[in-house]
Amino acid sequence: MSQQLSTSLSAPPIKPRSSFRGDIQGLRALAVGVVVLYHFWPHRLTGGFVGVDVFFVISGFLITAHLISKPPRTAKDIGKFWMRRVSRLLPASFLVILSSILAVWAVAPATVWRDWGLQGLASTFYFQNWYLAGTSVDYMAEGEAESPFQHFWSLSVEEQFYFIWPIMIGLLVFGALHAGIKPRAAILGSVGTLLVCSLGYSVYLTEQNAGVAYFSTFTRMWEFAVGALVAALGPRFYAESRTGFSAVMAWVGLLAVAGAVLTFDGKTPFPGVAAAIPVVGTALVIAAHSKHRFSPDRLLGLPIMRFTGDNSYAIYLWHWPVLILAPFVLDDFFATEKIMALVITVLLAVLTQRLVETRFRRLMERVPQLSAPRFLVTGSLVLALIVGGFQLTSHQMMQGAKDVDAGIERVKSEVGIDCFGASAMKDPDCADPSEGYEVLAPSPLVAEEDRPPVYEDDCFASSSSEFSDRTVCHYGEEDGQIKVALVGNSHAGHWVPALDPIAEHNDWSIDTYLASACAVLGEEQEFDSKEQAAGCDEYGNWAIEEITNGDYDLIISSNRMSAPIMGHSLEESEDPATEAYGQVLQQWESSGSRVVVLRDTPWPGETLDNVPDCVSNNDDAVQECSAPADTWVPMDPQADAVQQLANPRISVVNMNDYFCSKDTCHSVIGGVMAYFDHSHLSETFAQTLTDPLQNRLRETVVDNRMWK
Repeated sequence: MSQQLSTSLSAPPIKPRSSFRGDIQGLRALAVGVVVLYHFWPHRLTGGFVGVDVFFVISGFLITAHLISKPPRTAKDIGKFWMRRVSRLLPASFLVILSSILAVWAVAPATVWRDWGLQGLASTFYFQNWYLAGTSVDYMAEGEAESPFQHFWSLSVEEQFYFIWPIMIGLLVFGALHAGIKPRAAILGSVGTLLVCSLGYSVYLTEQNAGVAYFSTFTRMWEFAVGALVAALGPRFYAESRTGFSAVMAWVGLLAVAGAVLTFDGKTPFPGVAAAIPVVGTALVIAAHSKHRFSPDRLLGLPIMRFTGDNSYAIYLWHWPVLILAPFVLDDFFATEKIMALVITVLLAVLTQRLVETRFRRLMERVPQLSAPRFLVTGSLVLALIVGGFQLTSHQMMQGAKDVDAGIERVKSEVGIDCFGASAMKDPDCADPSEGYEVLAPSPLVAEEDRPPVYEDDCFASSSSEFSDRTVCHYGEEDGQIKVALVGNSHAGHWVPALDPIAEHNDWSIDTYLASACAVLGEEQEFDSKEQAAGCDEYGNWAIEEITNGDYDLIISSNRMSAPIMGHSLEESEDPATEAYGQVLQQWESSGSRVVVLRDTPWPGETLDNVPDCVSNNDDAVQECSAPADTWVPMDPQADAVQQLANPRISVVNMNDYFCSKDTCHSVIGGVMAYFDHSHLSETFAQTLTDPLQNRLRETVVDNRMWK
């Protein structure tokens, strides 16, 4: 799973019995700084995502210290606590959500409105983390554009913590008093138990499904609990200290956080055990509360740190929408533009902190107690109606687009039956693919739904299950005379709409051996975890043996090389992958099968985040969604292996001339969207490749038994 998301920043800190903690405000500044820099330059500060852990610990400490000093004894007390939190957090967050919705409507392509509208609603009601956890298990969602609301996942986790924690503390205090137990002891025992259970679950789920683990409230609760334990141990435990030991303790904690920021990256299993480094480090700084002259207190208390800490919540809220939406209005988004975006972020944050956060908090102090909840609830409903209206508009546009797509003949009537889809590339009388079209099949608004059925048929082993699935799907004729194996990753799967009618016409029975992002080549590849790497290797070995012993007449293989060979970079993987593919292809041919490698198709993801988004934004200039062939045509070590083997029974079929004319590759061809995302063929376009693909296969596999 990608970790370029965000951290959570609570509003200005609640002060327990101690005076203002400059070191905690400095930790806030450090955390928001590394998170923002990580998001803007993810390859420079690879572990900046650990800022989320710093903030969770801070929140756990401050909230628990406050609740212990003033434990809620009635439902009314809990309600007052909730109102204080939402009055601090919601005004600024609602402003950012509303501003982001308006900006999305103004500058973003309509293709993203539906999903981003749903994320806006999820953010409004603080369940964005669960929305993202649900989509994180969808391999095909990996190419989707990041929304300006993604950073609300951690705010959602915090709000869920704020909802649960006062109830838990109140019940513990109530139960302890009635049982004759010291409340602090009851809190320590319960928080410690919660910490162990949540940490254990975090370690387990990170190994099983890192995407869900990253967003889950249950895998993050132990981080709050660590801060809560520091608070529950009492003010004496975290009292101000001027000893040398406290200085060492604070520096060890700060260096632990810094070490994680500098050494962690997207391959670090997270949150899991690794999260303990920044979590414990933050807790050490808080518990040390060192005022020793050689402690990091002076560093954390610098004016720039105080300023950043004071504005940290607003900086966090604004930086992500600015980062995501700026490229839609700027031709370039490199260092200069990013620095400008950072300046804009800080300006918006300062204005928000002074004009919204502070003023609204003062307003709530003057509003009658019963009016404040009504005011905030009304504001929530109004924002939900606005976001919901945006979502409804998007839905209506989608429905209209589906109606247009249902009349595919309209597209054919515009471009001509002989110029529809792939055929346009071979007929000189057809329009140039770079020219615009009045209508497209499918419309960019619903192109994402024009996926080949194989993706919805659960035919793929996936990284989320560590490639443990052994599902074989069947296409073509059920008991066909010719047995065919289709093997590879998702770039093999997108050929099914073209191969299925070929199989039905020629009495073929197709079995699929497909794994998302995992190439079947007999060499271990690198993934986010060792378990995924081992799982892909095991799947590949299983598929190779199954196909070798499957008595297949024809084996069709296609792969996108997306995961590097273990111990190599992706660029360095070409030679070892070519050698490994050669051995596998030779093994299959030796079993008596005819082997065909479908060369990998052009990959727009090299220059475009998403093809439908680009086409939607450039519907009158679709040439903006084309690119030089040497940019999109990927390396294909499997095709290279065929050339090296020079075995007449092992061949390559290259269909890229149906995507590229001369030196340019296209994303719209013959009025058809060629891709439904960043690299996978749309079902409609793949179907238009049926006849050309059959002709190429006939020319390559000269065997009368196979053709009707």
